[in-house]
Amino acid sequence: MTSFSINKLLPIFSGENYDYCAIQMKTYFISKKLWEIIEKGVIVASNSTPNEEEVKRLKEEKTKDAEALFYIQMASVESIFPRIVGAKFVKEAWETLKEELQGCIKLEKS
Repeated sequence: MTSFSINKLLPIFSGENYDYCAIQMKTYFISKKLWEIIEKGVIVASNSTPNEEEVKRLKEEKTKDAEALFYIQMASVESIFPRIVGAKFVKEAWETLKEELQGCIKLEKS
């Protein structure tokens, strides 16, 4: 597995302690000004011909989205990564982890 020094800063999604890990990841994303892109996703212009300002905003959002997606990918152990490998946007990856890992916790508690 490839390792980067950034891994030392991120909590690891291993399938255990999802709630704690999610809180830590959310705090990390807020500190990096990336949380809004995870909550709302990339907002595509409604009209067919976006103006220069919309193009710039969309480019910035896509860059933030890719950065946040990279962090989630780096924070996922090899057994978790296949669940999000097909996610093209961070919101999709975050929701997938939330549904699958939080769901596992609920099943274990019952």
